[in-house]
Amino acid sequence: MSFNDLINGALTSTGQVRNEPVQARSSERIGALLDAASAVVAEVGIERLTTAMVAERAGASIGTVYRYFPDRIAVLSAMSLRGFERFLRLGVENLERVRPTTLDGVFDCLIDASVQLHRTEPGYTSIRLSDQIALPEVEGGTAAARVAGPLAAIVADELGVDDDGLAARIDIALTIADALLVRAFLGAPEGDEAAIAAARGVVSSYLAGSTVSA
Repeated sequence: MSFNDLINGALTSTGQVRNEPVQARSSERIGALLDAASAVVAEVGIERLTTAMVAERAGASIGTVYRYFPDRIAVLSAMSLRGFERFLRLGVENLERVRPTTLDGVFDCLIDASVQLHRTEPGYTSIRLSDQIALPEVEGGTAAARVAGPLAAIVADELGVDDDGLAARIDIALTIADALLVRAFLGAPEGDEAAIAAARGVVSSYLAGSTVSA
């Protein structure tokens, strides 16, 4: 197995889009609607998002929004899943480039990916890996849990570590990192560097105390 296997292992189709796009034009329209939703969420938060706001920001009719998303929860779910996919792909790019040899190194790559998305992806800070909004009806629960199993198998294979209970420890470490990084970016678009460093330190301390053996 390789780190690229993480994408196929963690991603799933959850059916947030009412009419699956079969043409590039439809795909672009859905992307534009999600871009609009992300911008609105970045400004007003998840709770205040409405389909009317999405339509207005995208310069589209409300009917266009409902063509693809039956309600605001479907919009949020699709937005969340897109953020999850981008996190996975960017994380894998980092892992393939760095080729870390320790579990700490693996998490540094994933934290780097998350930090970049917090800085560049509107609304990303409002959607957490520990939330179930992206995958509400999928076995495995939260996005962090969806990553943990495939990542544990790959880490055990790539780094030769003991995989007994590794998935559970990775799930907890991802959830810790996610929560602390959200804290680092609340009210600070570029992130609080001290808080980002603290997130790395807490995760490293947790993993060190979880007795992962080589």
